[in-house]
Amino acid sequence: MTSPSSEYLIQVKLDGLRQLFQEQIDFFKGKLNLPTERWDDIWQAAHDRAFVVAGAQKADLLNDLRAAVEKSIKGQSIGEFRKDFAAAVAKSGWTGWTGEGSKAGEAWRTRVIYQTNLASSYAAGRWAQLHDPELLKVRPFWRYIHNDSVSSPRPQHKAWGDSGLTLPHDHPFWLTHFPPNGWGCRCRVQAVRGPKAGDATEPPAGWDTIDPKTGAPVGIDKGWAYAPGASLQAELGRFVEAKVAGLPADLGRALEKDVASVLDRQAKVYETVDDFIKAGREITVTLPDGAKDPRGCYQALLDLLQKEVGIATPCKVSSSGAGAKLVKEASQLYPDAWTKAADDLGALYVKIDKAQNARGWQWTEMKNSVIKLKSFGIVRDVVPGTGWIVTSQNFGTAVHEYAHRLQSALPGLDRLFQDLHKSRTGGDPLEKLNVITPIKYSNNELSRKDKYLDPYQGKEYSHAPDAPALEVMTMAFQYVLGLNSNSKSRIDFEQLYLQDRNMFDFVVGLLRFWKP
Repeated sequence: MTSPSSEYLIQVKLDGLRQLFQEQIDFFKGKLNLPTERWDDIWQAAHDRAFVVAGAQKADLLNDLRAAVEKSIKGQSIGEFRKDFAAAVAKSGWTGWTGEGSKAGEAWRTRVIYQTNLASSYAAGRWAQLHDPELLKVRPFWRYIHNDSVSSPRPQHKAWGDSGLTLPHDHPFWLTHFPPNGWGCRCRVQAVRGPKAGDATEPPAGWDTIDPKTGAPVGIDKGWAYAPGASLQAELGRFVEAKVAGLPADLGRALEKDVASVLDRQAKVYETVDDFIKAGREITVTLPDGAKDPRGCYQALLDLLQKEVGIATPCKVSSSGAGAKLVKEASQLYPDAWTKAADDLGALYVKIDKAQNARGWQWTEMKNSVIKLKSFGIVRDVVPGTGWIVTSQNFGTAVHEYAHRLQSALPGLDRLFQDLHKSRTGGDPLEKLNVITPIKYSNNELSRKDKYLDPYQGKEYSHAPDAPALEVMTMAFQYVLGLNSNSKSRIDFEQLYLQDRNMFDFVVGLLRFWKP
């Protein structure tokens, strides 16, 4: 049997019969048929799972065209593809498509469909091949190869090839510059042991500069700044949700059913603390530096969460006033699904304490009982799940106390923070907070201080022996989400980013991927 290290060095051409390999076919078969009016309705990496012929609206036409393209990937010539294309168009009565009505226009349109799908499916198959663990052991570098036979070479593509650009396989360059890098691009990537003498070992200066005309790095066509086959599952999910919303009900249900198997097959599963730390790190490295530009990092994170998760919905509060308003604003920083879970738990009442050094608190009563609460007095006939919050005027306090409410509604989320605390403080003694800090805490307030930014984060509560570290989650969210005009909140954000990066990444990973 051919070894991986030799198999992947085979020069595969993009002219039909001689470029067939299984990973390429598997990639194309994993695509979905999604109706679209313009090719750029499906942006960049969403093409990984969506077969698009711009303007094709009918499902039967998409199926016929898809079948024609699949034959091409398996070796059908462009002439044979053109016959199948003409038959599919005639059968469906599709009109008004770009190129229709002239021999040259129809030749151009069919060539674009034929070559683009062959090139992108080839690239995705190569991406899968090049990531084979056995191959990476012996050939961990990739070299950019320009196809010098093209009639009008792109200057940047030619420069990358002529310089022998050779980079580690996990260099960020490949996430946006893995060929094809535009319509008709026939560049490719070769796995090598390492750079040769004279090879460029760093991308040219400005390689990641965005061209405002295309929204892609200079030298990359609009919509091509992605590595086929490397897109995130979340992006497909977001695209499908948006697309289903605009389809007729019956077609939307059919699409969701079709998509479900693909999503289930490829979805990443996040279960452990380490899973979420790793997922968060993959996000935070794409944001502005949280130490150098904390407000830029914070805003970019909120923009991402709003776009990919949804964080705009305020919680329901059964009382009114400044405290209720502040807590509602704080709740809008958390995923909508989390806020809904807290709303479903029961009614929430909020007051504000305007004293200079006020300490906030939260209580959720899970029994049908009579309780006495500071600021609220005696409350009779409590409905289980009812909650009360007292917040100071500080926005970070509101973020913190609402996180306590979420602990009651989402015990699975808090369990991850309990696991993190146990792993960090195993064997550490409980110490009095009024001894290890200059603050006048009560004698019964104890903490396993670890290396938390504030020892209070490690405080353990005797009334909750199974999950005693109730401040780990709340302070973590306060540090990350509580940034405001207060200078201390900015310092807290910076310090967490610098001094406890795993905690920062953990919070980001949970905000993006944890679901009730």
